[in-house]
Amino acid sequence: NSQEPLSLREEFRWKRFGLQHDSPFNFLRSQWQSKAKSSFFLAYRCLMGAFFGSGVISYTVKYFQKGHIFIYLTNWSFYMCGISSIYAAVLQAVYHCKPESWVPPGWAIKSYWVSYWITLCTEQMVSAIYWALIYPTDRAQSNPTYVSTLYNILTHVVPPIVYTIDNLVVAQPARLLHFIYPIGFCLVYLGFTIVFYVSGCRTLAGHKYIYPFLKYSKPKKAATVVTAIVSMLMGISTLQFGVYRLRTSMAKSFGKL
Repeated sequence: NSQEPLSLREEFRWKRFGLQHDSPFNFLRSQWQSKAKSSFFLAYRCLMGAFFGSGVISYTVKYFQKGHIFIYLTNWSFYMCGISSIYAAVLQAVYHCKPESWVPPGWAIKSYWVSYWITLCTEQMVSAIYWALIYPTDRAQSNPTYVSTLYNILTHVVPPIVYTIDNLVVAQPARLLHFIYPIGFCLVYLGFTIVFYVSGCRTLAGHKYIYPFLKYSKPKKAATVVTAIVSMLMGISTLQFGVYRLRTSMAKSFGKL
């Protein structure tokens, strides 16, 4: 069965860092549908893409702030919500329009898989850090990067909940070693923050640092934070892998595997 999860021993093989998979069609189906194509799953994918896509657009228009919207990891991960959900909706729509003999291109499935796992894990991490270290100091209306309660919930509450539920809905596999993709994404962001600091850029509040816990004037503290974030991402990725194994276990019990 192409949906049967790998053994844990198999999960730790070197090649599982990669994006090999048994069937591309598992990325275009729900774990719970009975037929090859599902109008309900298509509608679900389109609604999710429309929700996050419109959310990203309206958020950008309202809080562009002369481009400062692009310097925060919250917004990088929220943009990934828009990208991955719209990408999934497009793939699903194409799949429904194509004949049964159509096979989706490998690059399309692999790029979707990477974007999905990055979004799933970074949104969990961003929300955890926000509620633990940033909230409620950012809620003062004098804060130049203040956003409304609605958009604060949209960026820091909704994505991790929706994507975790989605991980229980989809039929695609997960890999224990795919933590490298969200970590890679966050290391790219880390590189951006270093360039921001070295080039003398300033936030709207006039700071050289983007986040108070990531001050490069205190390199030891910054290194500790980065190490903690990498460890957190590995833990979150493992947790979401556990959600995938829970889904396949439930599917097996209900004869949907």
